[in-house]
Amino acid sequence: MKQLLQTVSIGCVLCALAAPAWATATLMEELPTSSRFLCLNCHTVQNPGADQAQLNPFGVAFRANNNRWDAELARKRSDGDNCTNGFELGDVDGDGQLDDKVEQERSNPGEPGCTLQLKNETWGALKRIFR
Repeated sequence: MKQLLQTVSIGCVLCALAAPAWATATLMEELPTSSRFLCLNCHTVQNPGADQAQLNPFGVAFRANNNRWDAELARKRSDGDNCTNGFELGDVDGDGQLDDKVEQERSNPGEPGCTLQLKNETWGALKRIFR
């Protein structure tokens, strides 16, 4: 009986420790990609535990959107820089599918630092100017 109680106790502790990591991994799957910044897309630290799970501005917006990636969240600029969340995560229209030729985040949607987001029309205009 004592051995059974020890086994159950150890199992409960392991489940409790694994829960935050599982929850974060499950939520990361909701984003179009999280391969480059991983937990830093939503959190202020790379490996958040229960005591360090503070969210960055994108994480706050993602939670407020019921932990769901969609067109509305893609259009926002949660971190206040010049790029939309969709551009930063490589899914401009928010349909859950990465944009053409995108394999990872362009920048972190939770930290200001993305300085340029040009549309195809803008690139075309710039090319015409410098030809």
